[in-house]
Amino acid sequence: MFNVTQNKINELESIIEEYQNQLFSFAFFRVGSYDTAQDIVQDVFLKFFQNKKAVKSIKNVKTYLFKSISNACVDYQRKYGKIKIIDIEYVSDKIADDEKKCIDEFIRIEDLLNELPCEQAEVLKLKFVDGLSFTESAEILNVSVNTIKSRYRYGIDKLKQIDKIKGEYYE
Repeated sequence: MFNVTQNKINELESIIEEYQNQLFSFAFFRVGSYDTAQDIVQDVFLKFFQNKKAVKSIKNVKTYLFKSISNACVDYQRKYGKIKIIDIEYVSDKIADDEKKCIDEFIRIEDLLNELPCEQAEVLKLKFVDGLSFTESAEILNVSVNTIKSRYRYGIDKLKQIDKIKGEYYE
């Protein structure tokens, strides 16, 4: 079993409190399922907690956790495919309002980002949905910061073109 100190528990609680909501949002916008996103985040935190040796060598906990969630989401999508959210009107009345809001936001953003190449859409999600810097995004995606900046710029330019064609405003 675990030999856990109170300091270790306090440290983990602090990390969970600081990153849990952001990591959940990150996972949700990649798998499209509220429950699956929660499971992925919990699994990553559990593995993080259990791997004592690796934790000591981590330079940036935030980037490590995001990269772990990203990998878990890719594994999930390989195994099950991406979940397609059904129209919110057909979703059971039993789900919570915050879950409905998440689903509405997911649908709105996914529809917009589906107009972009995957690489550009992912960078825009990392920037706007997850609030990550270009440097953090580059570390998570294993590409250079310049590549992230280019994908960002081309994605924004493409959204502006879409805006002109459709006559809508995207902010």
